Amino acid sequence: MAFGRSGATIQGSRHADARFRSQFPMSYRQADEPLRWRWRYRGTGTSTGSGNGERIRAQGRFLTDRDPDGDGFHEILRIRGQRNGDRITGLVPAGTSIPGNAPYTGDNLVRYEPRRLPEGRKSDPQLTQSGIQFALADGTYSNVFHAGFLTPPTGLDFHSVPPFPQGPTPPNSESPVLFRAWVVG
Repeated sequence: MAFGRSGATIQGSRHADARFRSQFPMSYRQADEPLRWRWRYRGTGTSTGSGNGERIRAQGRFLTDRDPDGDGFHEILRIRGQRNGDRITGLVPAGTSIPGNAPYTGDNLVRYEPRRLPEGRKSDPQLTQSGIQFALADGTYSNVFHAGFLTPPTGLDFHSVPPFPQGPTPPNSESPVLFRAWVVG
């Protein structure tokens, strides 16, 4: 339902309702409606494992729950996108491992972009050390996560390739990446 200039109700006007939502995007949304995000990560081309030096380019969209947990993370409900031109077919469930990466499990959590802080102060990462796991149309899997155990901390993309040997051994790879995600609605 929407209202015309005179305040009269306009029945069945999806265009008027869409215009209203675009003018007041957050205040009009239902409390249980998922957040829409865009995301991307880029790799430097250096890796352990296959060592093929392939640059990594991944991007897409995901939906999350609206209410963050106590650490500010939102649960990713659905993902779309691509990694190096291969379509992402879906999330690997939280609490499980992608093939070749046992015993490491993903949690599929993300939080708002880190705030810009004064020089020398670190902000919190957008991903956890468990990270986001997804399957690709070519039969491979990726787990992008925050490697807070490294010095300096960085993002990593563990890419698992058939026949799925354990760890970052060929043909699998683990490469440093810069991950960024932002809310679009």
